[in-house]
Amino acid sequence: MPTQEERITTLEQSFGTLQREVGKSIREVSENSTILPGLVQTLLQENKQTGLRVEMMKIRMDQLETKLDAHTALLNEHTRVLNEHTMRFDRQEALLTQILERLPQ
Repeated sequence: MPTQEERITTLEQSFGTLQREVGKSIREVSENSTILPGLVQTLLQENKQTGLRVEMMKIRMDQLETKLDAHTALLNEHTRVLNEHTMRFDRQEALLTQILERLPQ
């Protein structure tokens, strides 16, 4: 069985090791708590920038939607005119067919 002095020596060594580990842990916590506010500030700034970018994208999407609506309306108008012309050509073709049928061979 170890003597009392050996037990005390072991305890002192263990306590010294514990003190070093606790000191190291305290320094790490201190460093991390020093760094953390800067990281939070950076994240907040990036979050604001992201919000601004989203708003800008919404505005641009609205502009694109407006342009697309205008182009769609113009395309619909052109389609209507094209359909009218197609109907007129069909009538003209029918008339020409009738005229050709009446001509003598």
